Amino acid sequence: MAETTTIQITKQTRDQLRAIGSMGDDYNTVIEKLIIEHNRNRLVEYGQKVVNENKEKFVSVDEL
Repeated sequence: MAETTTIQITKQTRDQLRAIGSMGDDYNTVIEKLIIEHNRNRLVEYGQKVVNENKEKFVSVDEL
């Protein structure tokens, strides 16, 4: 098993983590899910930025 550590969070944050988790999830699983979602959102934002910066290079499907 991976080495564990203790982190300090407020009771409000703890309660919010409980609300995000599914039945049986521990806090580590909930945090991992949040990290995955965060990374997914960053990828979407990057994709939107690339599209917006290069709109003139894209061709409409109707033009093909």
